[in-house]
Amino acid sequence: MTVDIEYKDTLQGIVQDILKMENVLEKDQEGALQKIGNAIKKETQNILPKSDEYGDGYKHMKNDIKVTINGKRKRTGVTGVTVHGGKLTAYKWHMLDDGTRNPDGSVHTRAIHFTSQAMEKAGPQIEKIIDDLIGRVAHD
Repeated sequence: MTVDIEYKDTLQGIVQDILKMENVLEKDQEGALQKIGNAIKKETQNILPKSDEYGDGYKHMKNDIKVTINGKRKRTGVTGVTVHGGKLTAYKWHMLDDGTRNPDGSVHTRAIHFTSQAMEKAGPQIEKIIDDLIGRVAHD
């Protein structure tokens, strides 16, 4: 009989801990996503070149990067972060990332693949942010 009561108490404690973790995660995930987005933005800025052929009034891609926290999706309840070009430079991202070719097949714009490079370089920072979040969830 004592074993049965201890088992129920232990099971109830596990359920309470899981519910508490969910609340902590819900509260802290937006901040973690913002940190992740900022880490990717920083790495993207380090990779993107700055053209010297335009004057001071020109908006360079590396100076027009936005981080957006996406709202909860209806089906999954998951939020996300998007790192993207701002209003003035967003249309250029795919051309610089993937490169462009002339009609004769020669390279017009060399592909930089800055998005994958930024994600790769930000990887350790992202892992640390996630580990910190999980650590807070496990210890609260």
